[in-house]
Amino acid sequence: MKKKILYLTVISFFILSCQTNQIKNLSLEGNLTAKNVLSAQCDLPEILNEVEYSWYISSSSEGEWEKLPGIWTNEIILLTSYVDKYLKCEISCSTKDSDKKITASVISSSPIEIEGNTNTDWLLDAGYGIMVHYLKPAIVPDGGSKEWNEAVNSFNVERFASQVNDAGAGFVMFTLGQNSGYYCSPNSTFDNKLGVNPGDLCSKRDLPKDLIAELKKYNIPLILYLPSNPPVRNELVSEKFHYPLKDTATSQYNQPILEDMIREWSLRYGTDVKGWWFDGLYQWNNIRDTRMDMSLKHNISTHTLAAKAGNKNSIVSYNYGFGKIRVNTPYCDYSSGEKRTIDELPSERWVTDGVQWFLFTYLGEKWGGHGLQFESQELVNKVEQIVKNKGVLCLEVVTSPEGEILPHHLDQIIEVGKKIHKI
Repeated sequence: MKKKILYLTVISFFILSCQTNQIKNLSLEGNLTAKNVLSAQCDLPEILNEVEYSWYISSSSEGEWEKLPGIWTNEIILLTSYVDKYLKCEISCSTKDSDKKITASVISSSPIEIEGNTNTDWLLDAGYGIMVHYLKPAIVPDGGSKEWNEAVNSFNVERFASQVNDAGAGFVMFTLGQNSGYYCSPNSTFDNKLGVNPGDLCSKRDLPKDLIAELKKYNIPLILYLPSNPPVRNELVSEKFHYPLKDTATSQYNQPILEDMIREWSLRYGTDVKGWWFDGLYQWNNIRDTRMDMSLKHNISTHTLAAKAGNKNSIVSYNYGFGKIRVNTPYCDYSSGEKRTIDELPSERWVTDGVQWFLFTYLGEKWGGHGLQFESQELVNKVEQIVKNKGVLCLEVVTSPEGEILPHHLDQIIEVGKKIHKI
């Protein structure tokens, strides 16, 4: 009798072991339309050694599959080049008690379609918005951590949000930081890598969080601004990130750190951040070419997925610099549109399939300028043409450290807002 019980116990353990060493309930979740995020979801064995994801594309669900390079996570951003194609995700893993690979795959139920880009509909509806370069060199050029934290703490979000609402702006773009290494929001990834304390470079106050809370009262979305690369004017960052003190390409050492920083912010703000505007993905110094190199593990896809970690529907743009409005990468949802003035108008909504036409310039005589480059009526007329042709305009305004928009800048954008709401 004891032998039979022992025998049944061994059989039961064997069956249970076989069941747990399986990938179960594998499926693809997400909208099968270009510009959306598709994710592979499944139940994995409990005691894993490693998991690998591979993505493939084919013109037929039963055809030959071509592996997509550089896509190695359980998520993929559906590019317009995938339209009319099927996707397959293959998962491979091994358990700690066996070197044998366990694999499973799933194929999209239909080919990828394109429906414009619904994630940008809110931006189109906004028509125009404002941008603020809230950066330490501009706000408090002298001093260090103490002065920076005092400035960030002084920013009156209630007053600022009220002024933005008075101006009829449909969104705000706001800097997290730029080249100095100082940020207006905490980031533990950055602090830990540099070996600094909270508040040394990243402000103790989470200014974007407070901004979001106030802007929400007026249904005004927030876009966050960051450079595409680590800060280029901070010696400690240069040392710890192994990154030169100049605009240059990231490496497979510092790119993952940058992505982790972005992911931390994205997950914290979640769906309250509607978009990202990444500066400096330029052609020179191999900056763009390196990021677009899909043979590298960390690339334009992993960077974009980091930005979308907290909000899969957030929109992203990568800046190519001044010039005619165009698309810099297949991962852009809207054109970066950096201009020295408004010298171009849209003929339609889309720059190319799925990419919203967007122009970004300064209200002053230069970036951060305290003057005015436009006569009010001239500006209003141009904004009217842009919005009527389904484009979007973003105007940089200048604020005091306390977040007060310069009075003459505020007066001019109020005139713009009045016109927008009549269209």
